[in-house]
Amino acid sequence: MRPAVVFLPDTALLVPGAAGREDPGAALREEALALLGAAVPELPPDVPADPATGVPVGRAAGVPAGRAASAPVLVVAPGHVHRTLRHPVATGLGAAGLPAGRPDAPPGPDARRADVPASVALTLLRAAGVTAAVDVVELPRDPDGDAPDVPDVPVGVVLLVVVGSPSARHGDAAPLAEDPRAADADAALLAGLAGGPAALAEALDALGPRAARELAVSAWPTWRVAAAAAEGPVRVSGPRAEVVAGAWHVVAAWRPHAQEAL
Repeated sequence: MRPAVVFLPDTALLVPGAAGREDPGAALREEALALLGAAVPELPPDVPADPATGVPVGRAAGVPAGRAASAPVLVVAPGHVHRTLRHPVATGLGAAGLPAGRPDAPPGPDARRADVPASVALTLLRAAGVTAAVDVVELPRDPDGDAPDVPDVPVGVVLLVVVGSPSARHGDAAPLAEDPRAADADAALLAGLAGGPAALAEALDALGPRAARELAVSAWPTWRVAAAAAEGPVRVSGPRAEVVAGAWHVVAAWRPHAQEAL
């Protein structure tokens, strides 16, 4: 079964308090919470959860014996290195000026701490009422050389949350110096996102890893995962794009036709 996909922006400004008394990400946050709340997954009935940790145990349908069951929610986000963090994963928002010990961080000494983009997704998931186990995959935001392989989404993932944003070089107020190519790149990516997996894959391939790196498109590696995992017809919610602190960010969702509407 293909997972539902929710696209979240790569900015800590979606977390209340990140901008002090101001709240520039409020509208996008409300949209994100609505999409996440509508896609709250339940563990498949044949995969019980450990009552102490919420981690799925046993085998999901279609998973060969001897292969570990995945958490039903997977966050794929930009990071410093390619790594996989298994549930429980603690939020790491200190680099964004937020307290490290936030109440949304899972308890326990075994929790590993995610980078800021994945931590934003974890925070929003909990705020939306998602209590299921969540694994995290972080991909380098600036891929070197040719396009890297797209990681597979494990069998058993019901909700895929991908974090990333279009170019950070779009407009005079952008975080990085303006690039004249950014406007066309952003438009093509948003059109691809609205068109579904095949259209998004085509837009990402047309951009390529080099231009994505030059234009600071943090979504390039993560949206490729979404396009591969959701391959086939989908119903699209959004995308809603908005400028926050001088950069474009977008919230959207895909639902496979076989599932009920978000």
